[in-house]
Amino acid sequence: MQRPSWDEYFMDITRLVARRSTCLRRQVGAVLVKEKNILATGYNGTPSGISHCDVTGCLRDQLKVPSGERHELCRGLHAEQNAIIQAA
Repeated sequence: MQRPSWDEYFMDITRLVARRSTCLRRQVGAVLVKEKNILATGYNGTPSGISHCDVTGCLRDQLKVPSGERHELCRGLHAEQNAIIQAA
């Protein structure tokens, strides 16, 4: 049996974390690692305490906003932002 490299291992975990995303447009995960130890994980979606887009719907989808435009309409946070919040 061949063990995955550390990069492969952490990327596999990142793909699993992304499956927790509540964004209807894109599922992204992030893993913060220091010296081969996981500090925190995060996925894109709304901050804690705010209704998730998979429950309330996506305003950008409803308005048919193209990808990459009108980010101010999005309630969600990037996966990296959520991981940093979790690490704090």
